[in-house]
Amino acid sequence: MEELFERSNQLEQIFSVIREGVFVVDLDLRVTYANQAVQTIGIHPENVIGENIFHVFPNLQREHSLIVKVLSTGQPILDQVLNFVTYRGERKTTLTSTYPLFRNGEIAGAFEVFEDISAIDELSKKIVFYQNRGRAGQKKETRAVSAPMYTVDSIIGKSQAINLLKEKIGMIADSFSPVLLYGETGTGKELIAQSIHTASAKKNAPFVAQNCAAIPEALLEGILFGTEKGGFTGAEDRPGLFELAHGGILFLDEINSMPLSLQAKLLRVIQEKKVRRVGGQKEIDVDFRIVAATNVNPAVILQTGEMRSDLYYRLNVIYLELPPLRNRREDIPLLVDHYIDYYNKLFGKRVLSVDQATSDFFMEYGWPGNIRELRNMIERAMNMQDGEIIHLEDINLGVLFGVSSAAASTFPPVSRKQYASLKGALKEVELEMIKQALLDANGNVSKAARQLDIPQQTMNHKIEKYNLRSFIYHIKLNHTQK
Repeated sequence: MEELFERSNQLEQIFSVIREGVFVVDLDLRVTYANQAVQTIGIHPENVIGENIFHVFPNLQREHSLIVKVLSTGQPILDQVLNFVTYRGERKTTLTSTYPLFRNGEIAGAFEVFEDISAIDELSKKIVFYQNRGRAGQKKETRAVSAPMYTVDSIIGKSQAINLLKEKIGMIADSFSPVLLYGETGTGKELIAQSIHTASAKKNAPFVAQNCAAIPEALLEGILFGTEKGGFTGAEDRPGLFELAHGGILFLDEINSMPLSLQAKLLRVIQEKKVRRVGGQKEIDVDFRIVAATNVNPAVILQTGEMRSDLYYRLNVIYLELPPLRNRREDIPLLVDHYIDYYNKLFGKRVLSVDQATSDFFMEYGWPGNIRELRNMIERAMNMQDGEIIHLEDINLGVLFGVSSAAASTFPPVSRKQYASLKGALKEVELEMIKQALLDANGNVSKAARQLDIPQQTMNHKIEKYNLRSFIYHIKLNHTQK
């Protein structure tokens, strides 16, 4: 028995550190084990044990479930590329293999092993798309991205902040000056960038977008600057995004995530309008307008050194700040109606509206994920809705507050007064957890974010929200003096 326990402990240690996520389910489709790596797709292991997989993945349909197929056939299904949306509103792509589990020759369950390949999948799609567009451009004039582009009319809202933003877009659309956008995660920065493009006289020119945080540093340089055959092992002649954006707009999202070494090279290209491919010798003339975006307050990224000051001042010629959803609550009913109409058409449903309790919840909620979170919440509710009205239970509060569905079912009905009190309590707990994580990490924001299992940009936002910069300064000062 002791030997068996030791072996189980060793396996647990192994599964806790491997990069691949592992799910184990029984014959009742309930999760019996999940390792730490499942957090890469937004799932907390401790919250899913005992949960049915269709509660863990509310958008999953039985006929599409690999686990259901494996349990019914007893045969493994290997190397399947799956696409889905997490509860955070993030689109994920995984390479997944599903295997049956046997006990005494009988099927006792199944397990899945998956790897998050979202960045690689996005890169592959981008390269294929631009290569195809490049070949088409040999026969006719290169046009904008073939998918429908957002316009100013796509910006939903009538608040003063949104109306002012629309006016500014009209004023700056035909300018050649760089634009710096600041907005929290989910506020719609690419929508604004595309709206600037489609409002300009060059709306048929290329619009090229890249999230600087989605691609590893080793790949990002080649994507931006292009590669020259023979420059390094496996290199091919391939134009970079600067060349592909020639004559149009290059949109770089999460510019603060770009490595400082690449920031210096980016500054040079912006100033000189010349680019040299990785491994190449000649310089290529490029003409593009750059629109950059950050989800961290510019003052913070300068203070922390996440962005070179010379690049920041070069980009910050035209500055647009996107209001968070909590500061434009009068737009929430319009957004709710918009997404209900959108998903009615997509899912073939006839939902009319949300009930009063849900409306009150939407108006009181803090919306850390902003419009993206609202859209994902409506999508989740629409999937679970057969009637005409969305109710509060369709939202699945357990997902929001990081507890299991069973625990969420014990929540009392949410009124404005009750939720305000809950919100206050959650803020106090959140603040104490953030402070403790920063203390444990000696003021290292990245390390503290990893400890709390949240993105660094979210951590920076919360540091600003709770005014913790001086707190971090004193932690680092005390640590240095020890």
